[in-house]
Amino acid sequence: MTSQILFDRLAYVDRLKAGSFSEQQARAAADALGEALTETVATKADIAQLETTVSQLETKMETRFSALDVRFANVDTRFAAIETRIAESRASVIQWVVGVAIAACTVGAAVASFIFKHMP
Repeated sequence: MTSQILFDRLAYVDRLKAGSFSEQQARAAADALGEALTETVATKADIAQLETTVSQLETKMETRFSALDVRFANVDTRFAAIETRIAESRASVIQWVVGVAIAACTVGAAVASFIFKHMP
């Protein structure tokens, strides 16, 4: 951030000298304060630039989150389809097992009947 702080070094030096600072001390203090203000104080322009940057970042984040929402919706749809297929497969397996059990019982009954009819 490049700050443009209005700081009247000469007036500040004069005030320090009036308060019993030497010329050298007053100039050193004015230089230190001027440098500190320039490097650490944000101006309205700095804040406006920062607000713009934050706003741009918010827009990017909202766009990315919207894209993620769409992707998660697609994942949810896929999971729902998989759950449906699993339920259908489970029903099919149950039907198959019941059918095989009935067939096995029928074959077993037929074999038992045959054995009892042909026993001496």
